[in-house]
Amino acid sequence: MLYFRTKPDPVWIVFVDQALRWELDEIRKISASNDSHAWLIGYPDLGRVFTPYSALITLEALVVANGAKMVYHLTDYHWLLVYECLKNYGLWHNDELEAQSIPYTVIGGYRFGSIEVETITERFFWDDDFITLLCGDTGDVEELHWCSRVKPSNPDLAYGLCPHPDQLKLTVVEEVAWWVPDPQECGQWRLP
Repeated sequence: MLYFRTKPDPVWIVFVDQALRWELDEIRKISASNDSHAWLIGYPDLGRVFTPYSALITLEALVVANGAKMVYHLTDYHWLLVYECLKNYGLWHNDELEAQSIPYTVIGGYRFGSIEVETITERFFWDDDFITLLCGDTGDVEELHWCSRVKPSNPDLAYGLCPHPDQLKLTVVEEVAWWVPDPQECGQWRLP
């Protein structure tokens, strides 16, 4: 499984798998058309650091790792890709709920209502450095674009450099340290 901040439960693993696979299909369509312009239009942030091929290969590795019993550490490039998948799938999912006027959909035997990407990020992501790298002068995370003024932990990502293959290797986490939410945070909450 992927090393999220909060230990993934079966519901979260199914949701992440669905989002990664959905995005994988979308990127395959663009890749099959061999249209680099469509790639940059559809994925302006990912397109700066990933080619459609490198995104496909990385996403396939993430799908496998998400379903594994071992826990894998992600790099900033992985986090960016996972975030984009969850964000895009969440937006599509919410649009589908609204268009069909239904309260939820069923994925892997679990019901999913409206998705809040901000809640996902707060609960499951260790930090949002990769998002900060995308924020412009306004600091508004909603409008993602590259900003070279940030002093990041990963300068390659900050300057929009494509990842070296070593930066896309998933490493096994030997000792996990999951964040445990306070009791008042547990229970009924809108699924990120």
